[in-house]
Amino acid sequence: MWGRREWNDDTLVTEIRKGNKEALVQLYDGNYASIKSYILKNSGSNDDVDDILQEAVIAVWQKVARPDFELTAKLSTFLFAIAKNLWLKSLNKAKRTELMEDHHEDAAVSAMPQVESRDLQIVVRYMDKLGDTCKRLLHLFYFEEQDMKEIAVKLNFANADTAKAKKYQCFKKLEELVKTHFQKSDFIG
Repeated sequence: MWGRREWNDDTLVTEIRKGNKEALVQLYDGNYASIKSYILKNSGSNDDVDDILQEAVIAVWQKVARPDFELTAKLSTFLFAIAKNLWLKSLNKAKRTELMEDHHEDAAVSAMPQVESRDLQIVVRYMDKLGDTCKRLLHLFYFEEQDMKEIAVKLNFANADTAKAKKYQCFKKLEELVKTHFQKSDFIG
């Protein structure tokens, strides 16, 4: 590119921290093709590409601005992972919305949200008995749909694998608590 600098990842992070908009443009332009390809192959449109890439660049900018941020992979890999996660959440949200619209059109199933709500209330009540770490971890994962890396950072775990192992332990504890007080038939039809 004529007249434009191309920075390596470390310099790019430094320039983003300084607020250099040219660094964000390089990040956006340098990753547009790969993210576009991914989104278009996974039911997206060109508008989706622009929206997701803009959100991803903003997320990278916010994360890089944190004093404790440490780049552990290529910046392009980091950005792609964020964009992919945002796109999957977007698809999941659209799918849930579609299911909800279908659900409301079918009057015969109108009692179902009450059952799901009751079941959810039971699970949340038993989550309160797990302790703060387990409760927060399960909430971040299941209700806020955060990935293990984000959870590891928020809960000060060593890494995503540690968070994943802890999530499994917490889920098993929750499952045991619920199973001691309820039978499977209490939740089905």
